[in-house]
Amino acid sequence: MDLPPLTRKYFSLQPAKERTYRLLCTLLVIILSLILYFFWAPLRSTEIAYTFVSPTITNPYIYIISRAITTLGSEGFFLALLSVIYWSVNKPLGTWGLIMMPLSIFITSEIPKDIVRLPRPAVRGVTVPTYTFPSGHTSGAVAVWGYLAVLIKNRSFWILSLTIIILVGLSRVMLGYHFPGDVLGGYITGIIFLALFFWLGITLKEKNWHKKTSLSLLFLLSLTIPLALSFIPATYAPNLTGYTAGAALGYLLERETLQFTLQTTRLKHLIKALLGLPVIPLIILAPPALFTINSHIFTFTQYALSTFWITYLAPLLFIKLNLAQKITH
Repeated sequence: MDLPPLTRKYFSLQPAKERTYRLLCTLLVIILSLILYFFWAPLRSTEIAYTFVSPTITNPYIYIISRAITTLGSEGFFLALLSVIYWSVNKPLGTWGLIMMPLSIFITSEIPKDIVRLPRPAVRGVTVPTYTFPSGHTSGAVAVWGYLAVLIKNRSFWILSLTIIILVGLSRVMLGYHFPGDVLGGYITGIIFLALFFWLGITLKEKNWHKKTSLSLLFLLSLTIPLALSFIPATYAPNLTGYTAGAALGYLLERETLQFTLQTTRLKHLIKALLGLPVIPLIILAPPALFTINSHIFTFTQYALSTFWITYLAPLLFIKLNLAQKITH
């Protein structure tokens, strides 16, 4: 898949439409913020939460549908989706998604949660050992699906992404994991993060920062910045920042040594997914089951290895198995 060039025209290549959509996004953030401020108490009441949860409790079909939808905003789903994009669709799109996704959840949800420290709804007997505001699934859905929509620039994909973003937020309330106010908070922080992410990325690109920076410094920054962020007191800090470090380091190493191509048969793309995807949960779940190590650095390294597998080790394996080709100059 060839993407349109990365520019400051996020929504449309037509200036008038771009200004209109930017204004609408700004107004949306302002309106949601005002609603959250003036209706904070009712939006975080058990009564309103139970109103959403009640249909889910009484109707198993609604519960199953809600569970399926909420998966579309989960960390595991994003890892799988972005891995397939990286291996088989568009390498830059997958790479930056893998770097951005965990950072978005960490910054928009995990840090605020541990600052605000609000409990989850007391409905349906939901027992989640983390705080509730803002919703990480919601902010993550805004960031990842919004990121893909901005770069793909396809009207149908925009509609799909916006639909998923809205439904993921709704599913979090219907499953009893969040109050409506938590979801609004997730929409707000997700939109702000995405805007800042694109602003910073395009600014650095315009200044040719990546060409002016040595490879050794890029490697150093890819490790040290996530590692430093991992010590911010948030519940899943080493996990999420580890993802970012592994993805960035793997991308740099792949770019310098492999540069695998995506042009191959559909069957080989399918085999890549069947071989590569099961290794990700294995790396994440196996070490805690095999070792009793409860170490910050161990957790950081473990999660970094999972995305390093995606961005470097899996492509290396694909080349060895003739599922992908290495670019030769």
